[in-house]
Amino acid sequence: MARPFGIYVHFPYCTHRCPYCDFAVTTERPPARGEYARAILAELALRAPSFSGLDARSVYLGGGTPSLWDPDDVGEVLTALRARFSIPPGAEVTIEVNPESSSRERLLAWRRAGVNRVSVGVQSFDPGVLAKLGRRHGADLAEQAIRDAADVVGNASVDLIYAARRSTVEIARADATRAVGAGACHVSAYALTLDADVLAEEVPLARLRAQGRLTLPDDDEASAQARAIEAAVRRAGLRRYEISNFARAGAESVHNRLYWEGESYLGLGAGAYGCVRGEEGALRYGNLRDAGRWRAAVLEGALPTAEEDRIAPGAERNERLMLALRMRRGAPLAALSLAQAREAEALVAHRLAVRRAGRLVLTRRGMEVHSAVAERLFE
Repeated sequence: MARPFGIYVHFPYCTHRCPYCDFAVTTERPPARGEYARAILAELALRAPSFSGLDARSVYLGGGTPSLWDPDDVGEVLTALRARFSIPPGAEVTIEVNPESSSRERLLAWRRAGVNRVSVGVQSFDPGVLAKLGRRHGADLAEQAIRDAADVVGNASVDLIYAARRSTVEIARADATRAVGAGACHVSAYALTLDADVLAEEVPLARLRAQGRLTLPDDDEASAQARAIEAAVRRAGLRRYEISNFARAGAESVHNRLYWEGESYLGLGAGAYGCVRGEEGALRYGNLRDAGRWRAAVLEGALPTAEEDRIAPGAERNERLMLALRMRRGAPLAALSLAQAREAEALVAHRLAVRRAGRLVLTRRGMEVHSAVAERLFE
C-alpha cells in the first residue's frame, strides 16, 4: 500500500499579531477574493509531483487566521486538492478558527466546502491570561465558538496555553473543564515557550523575557498545570494519546498523527513547511515567509522555497524515534539497535518507560522529560 501523507495549507493573514506568536503571519490586508486561493493552486501544481505515489489522508487549514478566509476560496482549494490527489470521502479536513472570526453562518459554509473538523484557538478562558497573551476574545465568546463548532460541524478541537503569565493550576484546570464542557472532543494543551535567543527581535514576549521583564511559572508549576489539565479532561472522557493532546475515542487528529508517525506532508502557502520522506532519508522545505514574495514566486512558476534541509537516514531514524515516543503507543522495540535496547532497559529500570505489546512507551514521568529521554536513545 502507498504511504500516507498530510496536506497543510497556511493562511498567514491576521487582524493583529499576538505577542507570543512566532508563526509566519502578517497583519496586512488579505488579498482580494480568490487571489490567495489562486496562488495556492499555483504552488500545488509545482509541489504535487514530489508526492506522486503517496496517499493523501488529511487536509489542515492553519495560520494565521484561516477563519478570515472566504469560504468560497476554501471550497475552491479543497476541490482542487481532491481532484489532484483523490482524497477519499470523509477524510479529515480541519480549519483553525479564532472565536471572534467564527460564526454559525461561516461554519455552515465551511462545512459545505468540505470541512469536517474545527480547531478553536481559545488559549484560555481567564480574562487575565487572555490579556497577557494579547487575545481579543472573551471567555463567553470562546465558549460559544466551541458550542457552535460542535453543533454545526460535529468535531471540535480546542487549543489551550498554560504556564503563561498569570496562569495557575486552578486556571489551567478551569480552562480544560470549560473547554470539554462546551463540547470539545479534542484538546491540545501547550506550555508557553519563548526562545529568547531566536525570537526576541520579532516576538514581544520573547523580548521581555530576554530583558528579564517577564516572569513565567517555573518548571514545577508548569508540570502541575499540565497534570491539572490532563486530570480535568480525563474526567470528561478524553485520553492522552500524545504528550500534549487528548481526545475522546475516535477523535484523535489524523493529520497530526501523520507528523508524529514520521510520514510525509505537503506544505502550501506563505511560510508553510513540507517534508518528503523516502528510503534515502528526507527532504524538508520551508516556504518564503513574506506573503507578497511567496505569491509573486508561485505566480511566476517558481518554487517559493526559502530553506531546505536534507535529512540523512540516521538523523531521520532519530527523528522518527523522538516523534514516536511523544505518542501513547510509543516506539517499536524491534526497531532499536542493541545499544538502544540496553538504554531502553535503563529507562524502564528508572521508571521513565515501560515495555508494552512490543513497544517502548514513556511513563507520565518520562513524558515530562521527553526530550532528554529521546536523546539518550539517539544513534
